[in-house]
Amino acid sequence: MKTNEILINGFSLSWYTKNNMKSFLKKIGSSFGFVIILMPIFGIILSIGNATKVDFLKEIGSILFANIGIWFTLAIIIGFTSNKGVAVYSGILSYLVVNVFISSFIREVNSIYFNIWFWKNLNKSALLSKLFFGGIETFNSGVIGGILIGVYVTYIYNKFKETNLPKGLEFFSKERFTILLSILFSFIFASLFIIIWPLIGFCLSAIGIIVANSPIGMDSFIFRTIQRMLIPFGSSLLWQSPMWYTQIGGELNLYQQDLLIQYLFREVDSEHIYLVTKLSLIPVKGIGESQILDLFKNELEVEEFKLLEDKINLWFENTNSIFEANPSGDQIIWNIVSTNKYITVDDCWNAGLRVSRFISGGYINSIFVLPTLSLTMLLMTPKGEKRAKTGIYITAALTAMLIGVTEPVEYLFCFTMPLFYFAIYCPFNGLIAMTTSLLKVKVGTSFSTGIFDFTLSGIIPTINGVNTRIWIIPIIGIIASSLIFTIAYFWFKYSSKLEKKTNFEAKNLKESFQNLIITFGGIKNIEQFVLKEDQAMITFIKLPSDLISSIEYKEINITDKTVRVYFNDNQRLKYEVLEKVYINIKNPL
Repeated sequence: MKTNEILINGFSLSWYTKNNMKSFLKKIGSSFGFVIILMPIFGIILSIGNATKVDFLKEIGSILFANIGIWFTLAIIIGFTSNKGVAVYSGILSYLVVNVFISSFIREVNSIYFNIWFWKNLNKSALLSKLFFGGIETFNSGVIGGILIGVYVTYIYNKFKETNLPKGLEFFSKERFTILLSILFSFIFASLFIIIWPLIGFCLSAIGIIVANSPIGMDSFIFRTIQRMLIPFGSSLLWQSPMWYTQIGGELNLYQQDLLIQYLFREVDSEHIYLVTKLSLIPVKGIGESQILDLFKNELEVEEFKLLEDKINLWFENTNSIFEANPSGDQIIWNIVSTNKYITVDDCWNAGLRVSRFISGGYINSIFVLPTLSLTMLLMTPKGEKRAKTGIYITAALTAMLIGVTEPVEYLFCFTMPLFYFAIYCPFNGLIAMTTSLLKVKVGTSFSTGIFDFTLSGIIPTINGVNTRIWIIPIIGIIASSLIFTIAYFWFKYSSKLEKKTNFEAKNLKESFQNLIITFGGIKNIEQFVLKEDQAMITFIKLPSDLISSIEYKEINITDKTVRVYFNDNQRLKYEVLEKVYINIKNPL
């Protein structure tokens, strides 16, 4: 073992940090899943409401997308407090306190600008949004604000949930104390947020503009390649969420004037189309109805403006509620415009907002590429093992194809064939995304990128007249499947035996050992352990309440705070893990 490694009770600090980070990232991913799982149903309801012009369906659909921040607050709390009701309760109260506090200091200058504390003449459309059906006008912090509130509520709950107060205040002890602390800290957080959010909002919008103005296809290539590279570490959601749910992925309000002009190009008769052309040449971009109308009136003569006035008013009447929510992010914007006749997907692309560019390529990977890779691995499996592993490969392929969950296939080769995964598979995905973006494929998603969502977000919008160019996906898919099959076949055939073989036993053993440590209450709970040839005697600081209920070992004896674990002399754990863990044990039964 390396002599310069720092140990915690005999364990390598690097090992401890790495596995705690993996656990943290998995919790982040599972927490975000609580919001992502809501998107299909609310996306469908919103789409039906837009298509049928049924107001109550549109209102129900907007519950998620117009109030996205509070759902991320609750998701973080649920994921990091083991779904504790008191913590969720604190999160709801804290979210309301923060936003009502901010709202109370907003001072409207006119229909375009507002002041708050020392910030003067800030643009309302760029920085404000209306929550809870217009009941609260506050900063459009969205996902970022929601996550930050969830973080401090979670920290307060986990840190102070066992705190006892002096005699006479016992009623407010423990979990009740965390509610009070969360509310009090919300005032401090809201004050800090007023100071820094205008700067953050400006920076996010600037990054979003840079991304939008990047060469077409390049942003999709970078996004998709890095997203796939982060899958083995369980942290892809940390990369994709800003693109899908924040201003970095696009901000609809910044394109309001251009979107109106695109609508007029579609609706105005050819006799007056020259007026729309004049409006499209205005160098200044307005945000908000009054600012845009002023620009149009200054550009056109009074009689000319009257020729377009009815259509302009109709557009604002049917889109103001959308812009009041200030939707941001590739996926959120797609769900709003995919079935809207006043703001279409084509309007967005023509205005420079390439909505769905971070999503469309995913369908080819889920429906075509990964099932092909799964089939290739099955074909290359030795005859003696093929029968046992057929179910694994087929199930993983169907999971990716039908519902767009790609990890079951990717985990079959990302750990055992890392060079193939990172050097070939990930850039290959980036090239697919670049191709769909260059060919202007416009298929978004409400949940994932499987056949189910392909039907809801691709086929149905296409039938309803949206120019998705969906027919390109199966063409690229067949070509991509042929290429990846050829590459993978020869790679698997001629690569080293260690890379060819999927070592399920080693992977399961490593995960079992990590789970064992977690069940022991973590490394910090291990006071001492003594190692012999086939056993480890471990003494705890505090005896864990539930020991190794899901991991089968040959024999475990528990006496006081000491656990004696006997290991069967069978296959050794992988050397690199042994070196870091500093335990010379054999493979358990």
